[in-house]
Amino acid sequence: MDKLVSNKEMTRFDPEASTCDNDTLYANIFDGFFGKFQDSFFYTFVIQFIIVTLMHVNVGKGKYWKVLFYAATAGLLGSILENLTVASICLKSNEFRTYKFVPTFLLCEVFWIPSEYAIPYLNLIKMEAFSKGKLAKSIKYTIIGLGIPFVFFRGLIGYERMKVGYLQSSLIHTYHGCAFFFMAIADILCTFCILYFVKKNNKQCALTSNINNYIKHSSYTILVAVDIVSAFLSTLNIFTNIEPFRKSIPGNIVTPLHCLKCSFILILAADALIFKYGANVSSINESSGNNSRTYANGGADSSNNYNFSYKSNIKSRNFSSNDITGSANHSRNRSNHNIMVNVSPYNYPQMDNEAYTRSPDSIAYSQKSIVKNYTNYKTSSSTYDRNLSSDSDKTFDVKVYPNQTFGFLNQ
Repeated sequence: MDKLVSNKEMTRFDPEASTCDNDTLYANIFDGFFGKFQDSFFYTFVIQFIIVTLMHVNVGKGKYWKVLFYAATAGLLGSILENLTVASICLKSNEFRTYKFVPTFLLCEVFWIPSEYAIPYLNLIKMEAFSKGKLAKSIKYTIIGLGIPFVFFRGLIGYERMKVGYLQSSLIHTYHGCAFFFMAIADILCTFCILYFVKKNNKQCALTSNINNYIKHSSYTILVAVDIVSAFLSTLNIFTNIEPFRKSIPGNIVTPLHCLKCSFILILAADALIFKYGANVSSINESSGNNSRTYANGGADSSNNYNFSYKSNIKSRNFSSNDITGSANHSRNRSNHNIMVNVSPYNYPQMDNEAYTRSPDSIAYSQKSIVKNYTNYKTSSSTYDRNLSSDSDKTFDVKVYPNQTFGFLNQ
């Protein structure tokens, strides 16, 4: 390794160290820490944690979302600890102090390891959602096994940083390349296995299954993008620090790929959110087309493929519609109700005196909607109430349906 890599003796103030700048030494640790927010690497982990946390609290559930949240949290903690350390050793009061032992740089690896290796683990969760048997178990143990050399090289990175007292050097870049190499192998292996199991699963399941549609239309692009970035990042980190290639390949070519890698958790979270939204919309559209109930003057209904039902007595009540203009014109009231009918993604049902059709098996009845109604537009109660007398009871069947699950997102 020493023959291939030129690791000249340098200090934390050298540009190659990417640690301290003689022109921007900090007055105190808070000045240095908050000043690091302009660094895209630091800010990426901050905004990633905020957005992934919001998604997890309001939308996500299950093992997949928990891993996303834990990875985002680990990335934030590692970034905070690393930048606090840099702010501390780059103070004006410490300008002439020599650092040969910085243990917090090694401690940062405790957070960087789960933050980075969560990517192949998340892909493993996707694969396990629709793959069983000995082959799936073998792939699982292989991917977990590839984490061992990844942890080893990440440990070497932390040890080298702790020993020299700065963040980057040719040797550290090479260690990065080796760590990314094993992560890239795990990612590529996951991708090929997912493609194989999807093809195999398509022969056994309907092509309209939620998991198949998700993998076919969304994850292909994400999986391939992750693999390409990981592979190029590994290769360039190694070759840009080997003497024959150092002068011909600029080292900064790695920077945009490294920035993308730091954002992988956020990208996967957005991909999962898009899937869940699309799955809910698709489910609502399918149920409204196949299983609908119509409430008309007599309360007649039409339904197919219901799971079970129960009867409920609903006390009818008088219904009145308030018109701010004071007009009793029915067409005006009707137009007021239809303001948001055709505005996506709200898609409210049209209000009509003749009939009101809606989908009782829609997941909107049984779980929280992804898109909240921020318009404050309130739909009135079912219009069949208008035709019922104030002192009569109405008995009708209510059909109840189980929540849909969407593969790896609810594991």
